Amino acid sequence: MLIGLVNGNYSFLTVLAVLLGFFAALLICMPFHEFAHAFVAYKEGDYTARAMKRYTLAPFAHIDLSGFLLLLFFGIGYAKPVPVDLRNLRRGRKSEVLVAVAGVITNIILGILFALIFGLLSVVWPALFKNYGFLSDLYTAFFTYMVLLNFMLAFFNILPIYPLDGFRVVEAFARPGSGYVQFMKRFGFFVILLLLITPILDFYLNYTGYWLGENLIEWFKQLFKLIFKVNA
Repeated sequence: MLIGLVNGNYSFLTVLAVLLGFFAALLICMPFHEFAHAFVAYKEGDYTARAMKRYTLAPFAHIDLSGFLLLLFFGIGYAKPVPVDLRNLRRGRKSEVLVAVAGVITNIILGILFALIFGLLSVVWPALFKNYGFLSDLYTAFFTYMVLLNFMLAFFNILPIYPLDGFRVVEAFARPGSGYVQFMKRFGFFVILLLLITPILDFYLNYTGYWLGENLIEWFKQLFKLIFKVNA
């Protein structure tokens, strides 16, 4: 993300607006994702996250420096995983899966919600995103990143690679001593690194999270134009 801004021919105020919008969206997306894990784990009987002060929406309780820098420079990263003691979960495998998918579902809900709000405001108050200079750039960046980051985080985290949420679902259903689980626990970080330094992850996210976010915004715009009978 930052690399694209530096290489682009943008004014200082435009770059500042985009960065502020990005950071504002990031400080909502990641904490909500991690809090969702902590909330569901708590409801399913594990109080570990609460005891370790991770049962919170406070951004800096969840931000991981390495994951944050990856997100800033490469457009995808991670937060500090919420600690969960599986032995405390009341419903075993079912609880494990619910805890694992909670963050992804939360990101999808947020992505849909902000795409709807963005689409609505674009139709009923288009000047907000056009006529106020720096503030318009800031609002546009914030709403765009709130949609795209949430969907991209969701699609990234469903990958069955350790330590992502998709892996936790696979692990919950895997047989004891599964070769795949053992391999991923040893080499998952290197698999993610390989995806980051090759075009594979960009291709995957561009045709899942990014595509869905961009089109959902446009679909909501068209819907509200029909509802409010706006021709332009």
